[in-house]
Amino acid sequence: MVVIKFSTLLLLGLAVLTSARYERYICQVIEDDWCTLQKIYITSRTDVRGLRFPDEKFEKIRIGQHYDFANTDSVISIYSAGLFRRMSRARYLQMNAVRMQGLDMPDTVLELDVSNNWITRIYIDPDKSYSLRKLKMKNNLVTSVASFKYLNQLDELDMSENLVHMVNFELFSFMPYIRNIDFSHNRLLEVRPGDVELVLYYLERLDLANNQLIGMELKRWTFPSLRMLNMTGNPIQRMDYFEVQRAFPRLWRVTY
Repeated sequence: MVVIKFSTLLLLGLAVLTSARYERYICQVIEDDWCTLQKIYITSRTDVRGLRFPDEKFEKIRIGQHYDFANTDSVISIYSAGLFRRMSRARYLQMNAVRMQGLDMPDTVLELDVSNNWITRIYIDPDKSYSLRKLKMKNNLVTSVASFKYLNQLDELDMSENLVHMVNFELFSFMPYIRNIDFSHNRLLEVRPGDVELVLYYLERLDLANNQLIGMELKRWTFPSLRMLNMTGNPIQRMDYFEVQRAFPRLWRVTY
């Protein structure tokens, strides 16, 4: 009898361990080809062991808060490369308000939205080729974007409501297709022009509103498609009209 009881307990223990180690998530909601996942709790890199996510028919995955009035039901403290490998077929990812603090940038995602988190650490591998076209990181705790130069396919960058103090625009010489740049509501004291002549042929919108800029050097810039420049909420006193006209020949709206 003792042996039987011990064997039974051993089998039960293995069953518990197996169920804890392997967990498959399914879509709680499918809307406009978006697969919404709920009740995911990951606080360390090791928490991803044994996780299984939806198969290849879902390229769009949403985790966390989607509607403004809904509280998040997931926690992903760090979005690691190990976690991404378990959803590697995803091309569009939204992970809003999941208390994310660290991000390993996924290399095959086309659009990534990690707004409304606590992100301070971003790892971008210089040896990888990134496919990312749109990056939304609104309302985080990011202080530097220097490593973003490896995201050379970007056409939209939303870094509004972060803690960035300085942006060297030479960064965007590595992003020839960039169309929309938003650094509004940061702590920008300086926007450096860079050491190269910067021509951004496709840039249409540049938002630097609500920072602490007192001026902007335009001599090395030519943005032939720029239509909107927002400088409101900065202590800037004046802008050289002729330099603005030369640098941004198609500009139709400038506010400061």
